[in-house]
Amino acid sequence: MPELTGTPTWAQCRAAADAVRAAEHAREAVAVVRPRGPFGLIRSRGPVPLLLYVAAREGRLVWRDPESFAMLQPPGDTALPVAGGLRLALLRRLVRHWDTVLFAGPLGLLMVLAGLATLLLVRTGHPTFGAVALLCVLLALLLMSVLMSCLVGYMLGWIVREFGRPDPPEDQLAAELLPGRNWTMVFCHHDDGQPPERLLRRVQQQLTALLRDEAEAHAERTGVRLPMIEVTEALVCLRHGVTTDAMRAAVATWSGQGRIFGEDGVLSVRMSAYQAPRQPNRIFDRGGFLFLYLFAVATYVGIMALFVADWERAACSGACEQHPVDYPSALRWLSQRLLFTDPFGLGPSTQQAWTIGWLTSLMSLMGVFVVIAAVQRYVRYRNHQIARTLRRLAMLNDQTRTLIMVATSAEREAVLTAVREVNGAEPERMFLPNQVVLRLGAVSRTQILLAQVEPGAVGPGSAAIGAAALISQINPDFLILAGICYGLRPGEHEFGDVLVCTQLRAIDLHKEAEPQGYQPGEPARSGAEAAAKLARSAAPEGPRRIIDRGDHVTPPPMLLGRFRDAQQNWTGAAVHFGPMLSASTLVSARSLRDELASRHPDAIGGEMEGAGVYAAAAHAKVDWIVVKAICDWGFDKTDEFHELAAHNAARLVVTAAELGGLDEAPRRGQL
Repeated sequence: MPELTGTPTWAQCRAAADAVRAAEHAREAVAVVRPRGPFGLIRSRGPVPLLLYVAAREGRLVWRDPESFAMLQPPGDTALPVAGGLRLALLRRLVRHWDTVLFAGPLGLLMVLAGLATLLLVRTGHPTFGAVALLCVLLALLLMSVLMSCLVGYMLGWIVREFGRPDPPEDQLAAELLPGRNWTMVFCHHDDGQPPERLLRRVQQQLTALLRDEAEAHAERTGVRLPMIEVTEALVCLRHGVTTDAMRAAVATWSGQGRIFGEDGVLSVRMSAYQAPRQPNRIFDRGGFLFLYLFAVATYVGIMALFVADWERAACSGACEQHPVDYPSALRWLSQRLLFTDPFGLGPSTQQAWTIGWLTSLMSLMGVFVVIAAVQRYVRYRNHQIARTLRRLAMLNDQTRTLIMVATSAEREAVLTAVREVNGAEPERMFLPNQVVLRLGAVSRTQILLAQVEPGAVGPGSAAIGAAALISQINPDFLILAGICYGLRPGEHEFGDVLVCTQLRAIDLHKEAEPQGYQPGEPARSGAEAAAKLARSAAPEGPRRIIDRGDHVTPPPMLLGRFRDAQQNWTGAAVHFGPMLSASTLVSARSLRDELASRHPDAIGGEMEGAGVYAAAAHAKVDWIVVKAICDWGFDKTDEFHELAAHNAARLVVTAAELGGLDEAPRRGQL
C-alpha cells in the first residue's frame, strides 16, 4: 500500500490523545469514536491512544503529527485484513471488544481466584481460604448484579428513546446508520497551525489507496487484472467527531457538495468524482402502535382489578387472605396473569375473576405477536430512513460529469476563474496515465473537470488523442471545447463575442484540383509519357480548386438547446450561433482568411481543435460542443484579446452549467 500516512509510535499516540483532551470539543469527539456499550457505564471501544495505535497499523490513520491526524472507519467498523502477528491481532480484538473485556475480565478473574482458594481450602483446611473464596464469589455476584442492572436500565432507556420519542432529526438518524454502510471519518484533530486542506487531501488519498488495495487484492485472488480502478465510495464526515470549530468549518467546506442536511447538520459527505447507483425508496410505519397496545393493556388491567376486587370481596365469607379482595392484591394477581401464572398463595374464587384472568393471559399472548410486528415495522422504518438518506446521497452522487478541454494557458486560467467564482472550490489534480485533469468541483449538479491539450487536432498531445484518452478514463457525460478562435465576420461581430458551433466543418481533409475550366488531355500511359508531358507544358494558370471532403457535423441538439437557453440569461458579450471551421492550421494570413471566407460564406469563425474533439466524442458516443470567443480575425494577429475572449467563452459555459443545463445527460440511444 502506498505510504500516505506515517506510523506513529505508542508515545506519539499518547501525545495525540493528550492534545485531543485539550481541544474545545474533546468530550464530544471522544464520545463519537468511543460510544457507550450495552452496559451503559463502559465504552465499547478502547482508550484513544490504543485506538490510534491500532488504526495506524491497519492503515486507517491519516497521520501528520500529534496535533494533526484523522481516523477512518470502514463500513460497520469491520477489521481490515492486515499482517501484524499475534500482538496486533490481540490489540485489534481488545480495542473492538473493550466492553466485553471489562465485563468478562474481572468476573473471570474473581471466579478463578475463588476456584484457587477453594482448592487450597480442600488441601489445607485453613478457614482463611474459605473466606477468600466466599468473598470472591460475593464480589462476582455483586459485579454481575450491577452490570446486569445497568444493562436492563440502558436497554429500557433505549426502547423509550427509540419508540417513544417523536421522529428523530434526519441528520442524527443518518449519523447513526450511514457509518454502517459507508467509509466514515469518525475522528479528526487538527491544531498545528498548518492549512487543514493538507490533512483533508491526504484523507482522500488514503481512502482511495485503501479501497484500491482491497480491489486489487480481490482481483489477484480471483485471477483478474484491473487496468484502472475508479473509487466511487462517498466518505461520511461526522461533525461531532472533529475536535475544533476551525476544523469543523474546514471539513464542511471540503465536503460542501455533500451537506445534505444544511449548514448545521451533524454529518456531511465527501462525494466521489465517479458515479454510484441510485438507491430505492420505500415508506413504512415505524411500529408506534406497540405503545398504544401497551397502554391499552395497562388500562385494561387497572380497570379490571377494580371489578375483580369487588367480586372477590362479595364472594369471600371467611378467610380472604388467599384471594384478591382489595385493589392492590387484584392488581398484583392480574399483572402476574400476563405471565400465565398466579402469585404464590393468591388466587380468585369466582368464575368471573378466573375468566378475566385468562383473558388477561390471552392479551399477553397476543402482545407477543404485537411486539414482533412492531419490531418488524420499526426495522422497516429504519431501513426507509436509510433509503431516504441514501436517496439524497444518490441525488448528489448522481451528478453528471462535464469535461472542458482547452488548448492554451489563457483558456485554462479563464475556466479556473469562472468556476471558482461560482462554487469557490479549489482545483484538485488527478494524475491519469498520460494526462493531468483538474477537478474543479460541482456547479449545480455537474462535476466540472478541466484538461489542457496541445493546440491542433493531430499529434501525440493534441485534442484528438487527448480527448480519446480522457473519455476512456473518466467517462464524461459532456465534452466541451472552450477557448479562443478567429472570426470571419468583422462587420457583424466584435472582439470577445462568443461563437457557439451549430455545425463543425473539418477542412483539413480536402481535395486540391486544377483551376476551374481546365480540360485534361489524354492521360499518360507510362512514366516516360508523364515526364514528356511535364517538360513540354506548364501548369495550368489560375487558382487551384479546393474541394472539402471532411465531415460536416452538428453537435447534439440537446446541448445546442441548453446553450441557447443560457444565452437568454447571459449578460456578457454577444453570443452568435453558426457553422465553424476546424483545421490544424493557425490562420494568420489575409489571403488564407479570405479564401476560407469565400469557400464558406456562412461560417462565423474557425479554430484548431474541434475536429479532433468531435472525432473522439463521436467514437465514444459522448455529447460534445465547441464554444469559443473571438480573439482575432485571421490576420494581423496579436495576443491583446486572448484573455478577454477566453474569459467570455469560459463564463458562458459555466453559466450554462449554473442554470442546470448540464445536470441531466440523455441515456445512450435516448431521443
